[in-house]
Amino acid sequence: MSGAVRKISTSDGWRVLNRPDVILAIAMTVLLLPASLIAIVQAQAVPDPAAAAVITALFTLVHAASLVSVRFPVIAFAAASLAMFALALLPGGEGVAGAPAALFPSSFAYLLCVGEVAALRTLRLGLAALGIGVLGAAVIAWTPASAMPDGIRIGLFVGLAAMIAAAWAIGLLQRQRGQYAEERQRTRVREAIVAERMRINRDLHDVVAHSMTVMIAQADVARALIRDDPDAGTRALHIVSDTGREALRAMRGAIAADADAPREPTPGIDAIGALVESVRSSETDVQFEETGTPHRLGSDALIAVHHAVREALTNAVRHTAAPRRIVVRLEWAADHVIATIDDDGGGGPGPASPGSGLGLIGMAERVRLARGSLSAGLEPSGGWRVHIELPYADAADGGVE
Repeated sequence: MSGAVRKISTSDGWRVLNRPDVILAIAMTVLLLPASLIAIVQAQAVPDPAAAAVITALFTLVHAASLVSVRFPVIAFAAASLAMFALALLPGGEGVAGAPAALFPSSFAYLLCVGEVAALRTLRLGLAALGIGVLGAAVIAWTPASAMPDGIRIGLFVGLAAMIAAAWAIGLLQRQRGQYAEERQRTRVREAIVAERMRINRDLHDVVAHSMTVMIAQADVARALIRDDPDAGTRALHIVSDTGREALRAMRGAIAADADAPREPTPGIDAIGALVESVRSSETDVQFEETGTPHRLGSDALIAVHHAVREALTNAVRHTAAPRRIVVRLEWAADHVIATIDDDGGGGPGPASPGSGLGLIGMAERVRLARGSLSAGLEPSGGWRVHIELPYADAADGGVE
């Protein structure tokens, strides 16, 4: 089994729709496209309905590209650039000496495409988008379809180039902020893993200390009885051997010990029932189901399953509104134990509560060190499921009931 954690979510689409750049692209489409259509109808320089239809289609393409750019920025930018180049060659009206159609309101959507390339792709591609945008501004300003004076052309070029540069700079800033946020998240994850390993080490401290005490005591018994009562001495040596193996296995994955850390006994499987009882209330209906024949678990596996169940129950109560229903299932399979914690989502999301948001990482780290696997995520019904699988202790490794 793998120690990796797998997160399942059914809300990725909604996250995309909640992005500010997507909201801005939608708002521009709703507001600017109708304004451009009105301008096209009123423009006397449009020679025929076919030309008006072409301009409308090109602006629709630009708006569509601004929406697609959040996932495919380079493709969307290329499509929008081609559309804007075509619009730069088409007359847009009798306004200022027949300004090109590229100056209609919908052209602002092109700025989003430039910004997305700068925000989501490499700096080299961002600079290429900036250069193409500035070149496009020159094409618009000096298009043969327009008879604008040179002074107006220069001012138009400077203004358009400045807007392109501003959109590129905003995108670059967003990219840098995203990289900084990702680095902070990676740092938090690393710190959470280190802290969790320290807690695991403190949990295992008593296991190792107890094992060593048993080994010393049984070794003394074996030394005293090996001649007078060989059978009793042999049994004592077997206990020493089994206890030593268990202690060594429990120590794997632990980091440097903290001598001043508080020490607690290793919880048994019965402690899971106590956890369930501690959560049950008038607002929380909790059920505990156990199937199969219990097997021996290593100390690290016992600690992992106990911690995971406790964390899952805590999250279910903390993040859902009452009334809520939680089911904890413990299944003893052929070679591993399966723990599943399901909640029904309660009465909806609960009130905001303080927390690091890294509880899942701690659960996964404990399960990984116990040679198990963990998955967690939203269910189609709206509830949340945590699923843990942990192997039994090997026959030679001993274990804890």
